[in-house]
Amino acid sequence: MNLKVDVLTNKILKLLDKYRNHFILHFTILIWGFTGIIGKLLFLSGLNSSEVVFWRMLIAWVTLLLYLILKRESIIVSRKTLFKLLGNGVLIAMHWYCFFEAIALSNVSIALVFMSTTAFFTSFAELIIYRKKINIKELFTGLLVVFGVAIIINDLNYENEPQYFKAIILALTAALLAAFFSVINSVLVKENDSAIISFYELMGGFWVITILFCLNGDIKINELSIDTFQFFWLLVLGVACTSFAFLLGVYVMKFIAPYTVNLSVNLEPIYAIIFALLIFKDSEFMSLNFYFGSFIVVGSILLNAFFKKQKKPRKVA
Repeated sequence: MNLKVDVLTNKILKLLDKYRNHFILHFTILIWGFTGIIGKLLFLSGLNSSEVVFWRMLIAWVTLLLYLILKRESIIVSRKTLFKLLGNGVLIAMHWYCFFEAIALSNVSIALVFMSTTAFFTSFAELIIYRKKINIKELFTGLLVVFGVAIIINDLNYENEPQYFKAIILALTAALLAAFFSVINSVLVKENDSAIISFYELMGGFWVITILFCLNGDIKINELSIDTFQFFWLLVLGVACTSFAFLLGVYVMKFIAPYTVNLSVNLEPIYAIIFALLIFKDSEFMSLNFYFGSFIVVGSILLNAFFKKQKKPRKVA
């Protein structure tokens, strides 16, 4: 009996070890699924999108700085790498702003369904950065994504909610930016530590968006203030959902291809919509056509995963 238990235990441990990086990836996605929920809570408490991004990047950046100090790790990188990291950080900051603004203008469900087009945009990002050839199957599933998006767009009530159209544009922009910074990170992580990458990207993103927000009046440094409720959720957002999850997300890119990462991230709206329905209830309920279109979008991307599985997987260093 004990022998059978030991054999079963060893099999489970081997299975866990084999898929360890995939478990890390999906745990990270579960954390990211809470991001939109926390953003919605912060908007309801009185903060705007610019303030949320400002505090999120500041808290996450300081957290990573403390982490690197405690590890006594060198943060020296080449000038060329530094500019790449800082530039990618700006893409990340603008992605977060577009994402949170989309939620503020609509709801978590709408923003995250359109964010699930990230894998679709990743195909184009890889085409540009990796100089891949056009894949007919990816083109087919891409057309299915467009069809699903069209159903959702056509079904929304713009007469009562005119801001929905702007929210859709922002969510699609956030997805496009996410595709590009993810593919760029998949290149950078081959030669740089994930903590160093995250540190410089968050630093670059924080300082650039702070300057931009101050110039356009979205943020006034002398008027910044938060209450206890806001501080708690900003801390969760900045530490758990950003610096910690960011480290894990960049780390797994050493072992998992960027398309697979972004493909798996498409489970995020499913997690988040379920959480949003449970927490915000009526404000998150949508029509049947919305969920039908969402099913087509997510299903077409999963179909692309099936097509990818038929090909020999590309080894990622």
